[in-house]
Amino acid sequence: MTISHAGAGVFTTPASCSLRLFALTTLLMLLILLSVSCHAAAEPAPSCAVKDNPQKRAAAADKCAELTSRLDIDLKEVVQAGCRPSQAQLSKLMDNPVGNLVIISNQFNWVQLKGKGVEGSKDAYVCKLIPTFPISLGETWNLINRPIFSLPSIPFKRKVGRLIGMSTQEVIHQPALLSTVRDPFGRTTGFGDITYVGLVSPRKPNKAAEGIFVWGAGPTLIFPTASEKVLGQGKYQAGPAAVAAYIGKKWAFGLFPQHWWSFAGDSDRESTSQSNIQYFIYYNITDTVKIGMSPNVTIDWKADSGEQVTLPVGLGINWMTKMGKLPVRLGIEGYCSVVHPHDGMSSRMSVRLTVTPVIPTFLF
Repeated sequence: MTISHAGAGVFTTPASCSLRLFALTTLLMLLILLSVSCHAAAEPAPSCAVKDNPQKRAAAADKCAELTSRLDIDLKEVVQAGCRPSQAQLSKLMDNPVGNLVIISNQFNWVQLKGKGVEGSKDAYVCKLIPTFPISLGETWNLINRPIFSLPSIPFKRKVGRLIGMSTQEVIHQPALLSTVRDPFGRTTGFGDITYVGLVSPRKPNKAAEGIFVWGAGPTLIFPTASEKVLGQGKYQAGPAAVAAYIGKKWAFGLFPQHWWSFAGDSDRESTSQSNIQYFIYYNITDTVKIGMSPNVTIDWKADSGEQVTLPVGLGINWMTKMGKLPVRLGIEGYCSVVHPHDGMSSRMSVRLTVTPVIPTFLF
């Protein structure tokens, strides 16, 4: 999927950011629903022999119950056996960061920013569209693709773009910012830098206790596509990424670290060395409702000692529902940064709303 770039004048408020992302999401949803409808229309009806034979019906029901309870199965096997994946099964498989599912995450983030020399707080808004989709690399491996398209709206004037930039999660600034810019605050909204991560992962997960263990590794890249300097970092960046997770019947937890170094781009902008470590832990209250958190720890290795790390903790709830036949996960999570820079401006509190439709790959 591609998002075209436009000048800052196209996006002037957080509301317009949400509207444009909503329009793009709606188009994707219509295409997905069309695919689901066509697939449903093509499904063969149960044979008369099964309909008329109680023993065969009972055996088929038992087989489907077993298949739809497994977390280590490719959903194609479930469908080929004449069964329909359960909503509970899809809910748990969505916790797998390298699963054989197409997931389109729509995130709407509010971030409270505070810093030394700034009276009160400032608000930032970031809309993100994160499609995740697998590509088969033979019978044993998958390449999990995860581009991130963002529409940030931050409380800085666009003219201070060489001194301030938006990284993957945090506002990055030069140490001399507040002494060289008398009044940097305003509002700039537009396209941000595009991030991509590609993870090579085994197609079949490993069984572990009552659940599965999954992992993947590969490169991650950042492209300087921001429509205004202040909305990005102006650098091509690259580095390694990895993920490891356990998904069980009740618990799911894992770690997703990424690191980037700049290697090209605007020579007037500072070079970068930064990490983003997402950790997640969730507990399933029911088969389709879970509580937990998945915050992003950010580390700016170029910052002064004691000013490098932002560490949020929080809590939220996610639940599965359906739009027609399409499974959708909804969620809301809130975070507070228990570790953060004190001299520079950084996030202190944040709220994330998510709308995530999931499409099993057997629909394609």
